[in-house]
Amino acid sequence: MINNRWFQLCASLVAMIMIANLQYAWTLFVQPLQAGTGWKLSDIQAAFTLFILFQTWVQPLDGWLIDRLGPRGFITAAGLMCGVGWAGLGYATSLPMLYALYCLAGTGAAFVYSGSIGSALKWFKERRGLASGIMAAGFGGGTALFIPIISSTIASSGYQTAFIATSDAQSWNQRLLITRVSP
Repeated sequence: MINNRWFQLCASLVAMIMIANLQYAWTLFVQPLQAGTGWKLSDIQAAFTLFILFQTWVQPLDGWLIDRLGPRGFITAAGLMCGVGWAGLGYATSLPMLYALYCLAGTGAAFVYSGSIGSALKWFKERRGLASGIMAAGFGGGTALFIPIISSTIASSGYQTAFIATSDAQSWNQRLLITRVSP
């Protein structure tokens, strides 16, 4: 089953859905973070800028490395980076800590993105458009599934709990991807 390309595509899709929260759900956390810490909005939003820079500009290097070394180690590292980075945001007590943790999560998201897209394209050589479209849809639409859960968790238990709880879900899905076998 693990060597089944549809299983691989579905596992990659789930991973893309889970990392979408790191980027697209950020706005839900900004106001509660500001209220809970007293930090300026511009300082909190600087973390998002760093996340986007790391998520984007790490991808050429990690894509090149994944092609040479295979995705398994990178997906394993991605799970750790996303989990520690995102959950850690719930424990951030200083802006440098917030920045470092969100950069770590951004690097992990880059590994997931590159690994998932690259593997999908390798498993579906004759349907690369379909495979890449499914991956893009997972990343683009994934947050829609979790916005109500994240909003509710923030409202009932605070932003710290929401970071930690969604990190647990992301880490579980990254563990699923560790089973990935390169084609």
